[in-house]
Amino acid sequence: MGHFIRQVCAGLDLRKLLLALPLTAFAAGCGGEPQEQPSVEGAKPVAGDESLAQTEQGVGLGGSYWWGTSNNGFTSTTIGTSTNRTCFLSGLQGNLQPPTAGSWGGAGTFMYAGNWVIFVNHNFSKALSTGVQCINTAANRTAEVAWYQGNAAKLLGAVTAQRRCFLTQVEGAGGFNTSSDYVRVWNDGLNWYVGGNLSGQGGGRALCVDVPEDRGGWLWIAGNPGGFTQNLAYDPGGVACLLSGIGGPFNKSDFSDGVSIDYNAGTRYWEMTVTNGKRGWGNCVK
Repeated sequence: MGHFIRQVCAGLDLRKLLLALPLTAFAAGCGGEPQEQPSVEGAKPVAGDESLAQTEQGVGLGGSYWWGTSNNGFTSTTIGTSTNRTCFLSGLQGNLQPPTAGSWGGAGTFMYAGNWVIFVNHNFSKALSTGVQCINTAANRTAEVAWYQGNAAKLLGAVTAQRRCFLTQVEGAGGFNTSSDYVRVWNDGLNWYVGGNLSGQGGGRALCVDVPEDRGGWLWIAGNPGGFTQNLAYDPGGVACLLSGIGGPFNKSDFSDGVSIDYNAGTRYWEMTVTNGKRGWGNCVK
């Protein structure tokens, strides 16, 4: 199956809810060595459709994107300017388990040459896809910070009245194989961190940007087997919901098996879909 880019506005039907908790702050440390960011050269871009979410809600949203492939190698496409615009992870599906020890896979978004890029990188010959949501601000944007299993939690920046932090990328090389594996961002009232705990090698990256309002946070966990779609924040206009954490076993070659945040134009709610032992931390801002 080749690479693709698409947008999804609704997820799975509600089937099984294992646990629903508000976000709580906790610290975790620990990871392998950081991998160098792949070059964008040689990427295979395709055209993306205009985001329905962006059309419906307008203010503050800078586009919703999905990118996936079962082909080996680094595949990517540019998704627009990084000027006054910041992009974060909104979904991850498929397989992050290497066929041999030491192989790395990853997906998400990063800045390159004044633009945001969405990418998938692996040599697993298995389905792997990612979702990215962009918002139209770069106010006090911090540098991207990477955390890997085996390292202490990494500092993203001090807590301020408007600072919000989210994931940009997730990487695996044996981690993300059990229901207790995770990577996330949080704050302890003083500082923001990215960290987590994985059963094997892997990690994640995150950055922060100023957004005036916090519209709430959620943790949703699916049974295994099982899956459901659950509401996050209602959106009267200008609300965006993004992934602040992700976890569970990403070991199936299935573009629909994972965690995603999408906007449902019919209900005007942001929704999170989780399947088969996955967990997702989502926070909404305006």
